[in-house]
Amino acid sequence: MRLSLEQLGLILSQVHQHLGPGSRIWLFGSRLDDTRRGGDVDLYVEAPPHPLMDELRCKIALQDALALPVDLVVRDFDADAPLSVLARTEGQRL
Repeated sequence: MRLSLEQLGLILSQVHQHLGPGSRIWLFGSRLDDTRRGGDVDLYVEAPPHPLMDELRCKIALQDALALPVDLVVRDFDADAPLSVLARTEGQRL
């Protein structure tokens, strides 16, 4: 995984602050591959119902804190959409 412990802590704190402490977070995509370079941070989050503005604030806060582009996908708990299944099975839970 190409994220530092400090970056992981920032992700956890920002997601929990904006989307709730019970949110579940997975990292997926290119940042899981240690042989690659660069790339954005792909995050899949399952969270309780919340206003859309909270998702936008979370994305902005993550990009500011990490100084990296962030793709943030937020769904209900245990969503069964193809991306949800892919992120949970091939991603790494944070």
